[in-house]
Amino acid sequence: MAYDTEVLLSTELHNINEHRPYTPDFARIESRGQQLKRRRSAMRAGAGAGIIAAVTVTALTLGGSGDPGPSAILAVPSPTASTGPAAVQSPLLRLVGALSTTEKAAGDATLTLRDQKGRHGERVKIWDLQADSGEYYFAQSRGALPAQVRGKHNQLEEADAKGRKNALAAATFAAEGDLDEARKRMALAFAPDDPLVEPTLEPPGLIPSVSAKLPKEVRDRLSVNVTDNWVWHNSLDALTLGSSDPAVRAGVLRLLDQMPEVKVAEGTLSGDAVLTLTGATPATLGETEILTVSAGTGTPIRLTNVGISDTRYTVTRVQLADVAKGKF
Repeated sequence: MAYDTEVLLSTELHNINEHRPYTPDFARIESRGQQLKRRRSAMRAGAGAGIIAAVTVTALTLGGSGDPGPSAILAVPSPTASTGPAAVQSPLLRLVGALSTTEKAAGDATLTLRDQKGRHGERVKIWDLQADSGEYYFAQSRGALPAQVRGKHNQLEEADAKGRKNALAAATFAAEGDLDEARKRMALAFAPDDPLVEPTLEPPGLIPSVSAKLPKEVRDRLSVNVTDNWVWHNSLDALTLGSSDPAVRAGVLRLLDQMPEVKVAEGTLSGDAVLTLTGATPATLGETEILTVSAGTGTPIRLTNVGISDTRYTVTRVQLADVAKGKF
């Protein structure tokens, strides 16, 4: 059964903690590690498999088959209309075309300032430094980064480092490669080498079949396209990690353009032309996430999880050696 147990678990935890006082937890903010670990462990099924088993039993009891239907056995996503001639004129693909001739800026690392506001107005600023070689450094202030680099305080576990590398490679491949293959690589970027349950890939936009006799709350939580969910979130990670690389930006935009539930609109932000990409069901569990990128460069500017958080990004290309010296 192809449903993502992480979706169910994270929603329950969110509901439990929704009304508790907020205190920034920098250890969790540090490298979005909790997000990455949840995605990785979700593919293993693990303890969350019990939830799926319970839902399946409920479906059978109510007269449903518990089977998501023929579409769930698809191994490779089907091509979408985004590959047709008319789609060349879409805002995302016009931007992808421009990025194909853009050279990567000098440097060997991407420095990103994340300025995040929570639902209650709390504010946290985080400096992320992602090296092209794979190392990741983090600090709660710009001035604290040099010591992190000099001390080689790489703050990624081996599995997370591998997942990030895979996501960046999938995005780079997607810039000009076959989109079905790129989608597969991005969806499985954080998958373990030995999953207990082999992931089933679903085509873009497909809403899994769920028994109508299940409670609405359960139906809503199961009506998630697992592949779209993985591609959406892993693409966002790749975009923020490799935002200084035009090939990564182009690949992410091509992948998101393939998903019909991702709606694109042209607009302005602080006087600059932008594109907003709004992700919703079946790529998300009912929530709405809005990614804002520069219309000229595709660089991420803002990510809003409506009603939960709002993050602004400032991206620069740097040399690790310069950061270590405090000259950046």
